[in-house]
Amino acid sequence: MTDLTPEEFEAEKYVSLFPQLETAYKRAFDVLNERYDSSAVHAIDQQVLNESEPFYEGDGEFRIELPPDPTDRIEGVVVPDEKVTELLDVYVEELERQLRAVFDVD
Repeated sequence: MTDLTPEEFEAEKYVSLFPQLETAYKRAFDVLNERYDSSAVHAIDQQVLNESEPFYEGDGEFRIELPPDPTDRIEGVVVPDEKVTELLDVYVEELERQLRAVFDVD
């Protein structure tokens, strides 16, 4: 387990920690893409999560801040808003799990 602090994560997430962030996002995408409609997963990845912001809260907990009105951002795929919301919740949970694993704060 690493001694990652929220301050260190915030200062370094787009510098020295960026490769680990990319790994966590890719792993979460791969997991969801295997289990759910790939067009919906891809749309969420490219149209919502591309503008999300990860935060480390400490004590092994990550939080993903989504852009405003995430369901309104989905274009080019026919998925009911309720399904998008449900899938987005699952995606964020998986992403947080992958962040814990990649940063070894599980």
